[in-house]
Amino acid sequence: MLKVVIVDDELIVRVGFRSCIRWEDYGCEIAATCESAEDAIAFFQKEIPDIVFTDIMMPGMDGIALVEYIRNHYPRVKIVVLSCVNEIDYVKKAIKLGAEDYILKLSFTQDTMGEVIGKLREMIEKERKESFYSELQAVNREELFRMLLSGNLPLAGSEKLLEKLGYSGDFQGVWYVGCFLIDHFKTVKGFRGANLQMMCHGLLNIVREYLTNLEPFELVFAGENEFALLIERQRNEPFSENFKEMLNGLNGALRTHFNLTLSMGMDVRACSGMAIPAHYKYARELAELRFFDGNGSYHQEEAKKGESLLAKRKIQKKIQAAIFKQDEKEAKELSELWFRDMKGMASFGQIQNIRRSVVETWVFISGYSLPEAVEESEYDGMYSTAVFWEAETLAELKQAFQEGVGMVLEYLQANRAANPEIIQLIQYLENHIGENISLDHAAGRCALGKSQFCILFKKHTGETFVNYFNHLKMKRAYELLSCTNLQVQEVANQIGIRDISYFSRMFKKYYQISPSDVKKR
Repeated sequence: MLKVVIVDDELIVRVGFRSCIRWEDYGCEIAATCESAEDAIAFFQKEIPDIVFTDIMMPGMDGIALVEYIRNHYPRVKIVVLSCVNEIDYVKKAIKLGAEDYILKLSFTQDTMGEVIGKLREMIEKERKESFYSELQAVNREELFRMLLSGNLPLAGSEKLLEKLGYSGDFQGVWYVGCFLIDHFKTVKGFRGANLQMMCHGLLNIVREYLTNLEPFELVFAGENEFALLIERQRNEPFSENFKEMLNGLNGALRTHFNLTLSMGMDVRACSGMAIPAHYKYARELAELRFFDGNGSYHQEEAKKGESLLAKRKIQKKIQAAIFKQDEKEAKELSELWFRDMKGMASFGQIQNIRRSVVETWVFISGYSLPEAVEESEYDGMYSTAVFWEAETLAELKQAFQEGVGMVLEYLQANRAANPEIIQLIQYLENHIGENISLDHAAGRCALGKSQFCILFKKHTGETFVNYFNHLKMKRAYELLSCTNLQVQEVANQIGIRDISYFSRMFKKYYQISPSDVKKR
């Protein structure tokens, strides 16, 4: 949609222009209406429109000065002046300064407006195409392919880009698209500056060497840790390359020269140039299946598996019970079984579900109260879970999880005796139910870090701190509602909750009955 700004000091004109035309029918939308040139200039600081309709005679800065300002600062914006019959000299001056057209206020029609907007649209689209084409001249072939792979170009832009690459409308071939992911790229990123650039080009050249029998093909960096492979074939030529063996040989060389490997996804469905971005996205998802099969793996088709649900709460409780019993063997066996089940869920859509499930389980067994709908970045800051999100494979994720369980077991074994500060804190909570005591405050009273406090508190009470304190509040509320004449709001106030609706929801969660119904009994 083209963005339009109307500038006129008369309200009736602004309203008339805005309401008497169905701008969307012409592919336009009104971005703003301004009663002065100064207001229009202020709007330009926030958003640059495509077309400006401006009055000529306005108090303060007039339309002629506005045309000159726009032409000097925003040369691509198209300007149409609105004039009265007796302002023809000003119109001529505005057009000389760069306005594209003019409209008489008292005689314009929808047909007139349609003609004007149609002409301006053609000018804008032509300029955009010319601008895009000129930008293509300044970039190299690899950058052109990266632009194509992004999938962010409009149809006309993709066609122009393919033409620039030498694949115009009469191209009779097809493409097969693959993706290489550099495994453990975080270790590769230890290189800096020129060293990283040399390493990347060396890596690319080794891959090219192993692909020489595929000519013609294109191999380009598609991101900091990935290569895109595009193999050109005749439309009737079958695709039968054995990439798995090729990848094994390639990875042998890469281990020798760079101490790293590549994982690969290959979309073996033939596609046209316009479909390359979608097929590359699928190939990248296939490469990400290294999560299940390990680094250096190859995939050319994703198994069709249902979206299974992990029984998180059940396994969480079992592992936590084993930890509290300090049974390391049982905790490990349970986690082995759990991760074995995960391996059977091999589909791209499950990878993040599995990561999140492991993170939630880790948070649970660590003794924290888990908030709803927490994002990855928030988890990382709250619970130090980066190691789980960064694990490239399921095997690495399992190792990180089991190491975390081991840390909890070691901590509990080192603190076998009940911590007297926890016992004192529980008494303190019962005496201060009307206060809102935070996790940080509670841990501080026990002179413990949050993580250690959560583990010890849950081991001692069987509940997280937040759940335990909320339960105390609800028990006190039930007693007050049952045995006193206090109203519901007064009871809520006494346990430190000012929001009556929140209090009612929480109370019903614990007792399956509303506070008001308790009062009626």
